[in-house]
Amino acid sequence: MGQSSGQSSTGAPADGPTIALGIDTATSVCAVALWRFDPATGHSEALAARAEPLSRGQAERLLPLVGEVLAQAGLDYAAIDRHGVTIGPGAFTGLRVGLAAARGLALASGRPLMGITGLEAFAHAAVHGLGGPLVPAGWSAPAPLLVAIDSRREDFYLQAFDPAGRALSPPEAVLPADVPAFAARFAGPPVLLGDAAPAVAAVLAAAGCDHTVAALAPEGPALAVARLAAMATPAMLAAHPANPLYIRAPDVTVAPPGAGR
Repeated sequence: MGQSSGQSSTGAPADGPTIALGIDTATSVCAVALWRFDPATGHSEALAARAEPLSRGQAERLLPLVGEVLAQAGLDYAAIDRHGVTIGPGAFTGLRVGLAAARGLALASGRPLMGITGLEAFAHAAVHGLGGPLVPAGWSAPAPLLVAIDSRREDFYLQAFDPAGRALSPPEAVLPADVPAFAARFAGPPVLLGDAAPAVAAVLAAAGCDHTVAALAPEGPALAVARLAAMATPAMLAAHPANPLYIRAPDVTVAPPGAGR
């Protein structure tokens, strides 16, 4: 248990594999995962993952879930070489919970922290077969993967990716009426993925647009975050700080002057 001796500034042990913890609380799920990558052999594997459907109470369950996956893998906190976390877009409260926990763990251990958007995490999980069932058999170019996350407002957070997981668009907030036009920007009927995929599918169906809906286990994005953090080069770590991504400003109600007096 614990970590191997000798540690570089990038969190990669000097004499062994890199173990990364991935945290995802950007949607109505609280999920954590552990991934191990050995740069000497190229071997990469999931060690453990847990996910619970939670729209509330993530702050109370997150660290216990981390403890559970560490116990499942037979490791302790000292074994974590790197940390990764979804940075949004998504639920404001959930994002704050995940980011605060990941930053606290990274700060306490002195190990690197990598931020990954939830949209990228969904796409990476689908492309690399993490948390199946995955995209439908036969999915290939030019059909785009359209990741849809529930904004908890009147719109959806959407981003398109190619079958290799490369972004075809930036993350965007798209109203339901504009979803067909968004999908039409990319060649081929889209494959929909994400917690808002059923709602987006209903919009496309009503507009007569062809599409396919894919499923992904709730721990898939956390596995993707852990995998990306474990395998990241120093340049990739530096290019992905754990800063929250807000496509739109959070809803904040400001009390009028004198309120509560």
